[in-house]
Amino acid sequence: MVNLAFDPVVFARAIEGFGKAVTLTPVTKVVSNMGGEKLTDDTPVVIEAAFFTNKDQYVQDKPALILNADAIVICYPAQNIDKNYKVAYDGQTYRVYDDIFTRKLGEVEMYKVARLKIIDKS
Repeated sequence: MVNLAFDPVVFARAIEGFGKAVTLTPVTKVVSNMGGEKLTDDTPVVIEAAFFTNKDQYVQDKPALILNADAIVICYPAQNIDKNYKVAYDGQTYRVYDDIFTRKLGEVEMYKVARLKIIDKS
């Protein structure tokens, strides 16, 4: 058996290298008993994350990550991010429209990826 030791620090450095200041707004979703839903914004925070639009040429996993998305944000595995959260960067606001997925090597979480759709052009 081969025992591989994966170091998340390597991926943290990659996020730092491509990192940008991105505003993340947590969003709470409340579903009424009548079937409607309401999204409420919480307090925005600025995080460091890698941010790529579907026009960027250097996304390694472009077909899988960008397919049907306007952009993606890649953040540290400890970052709290969920579906419906808002991400603002470079004058545009996006919404996380898909489930967040965590990339792992073995059992070690390396980073989270959120797929985004533009909701507001400032």
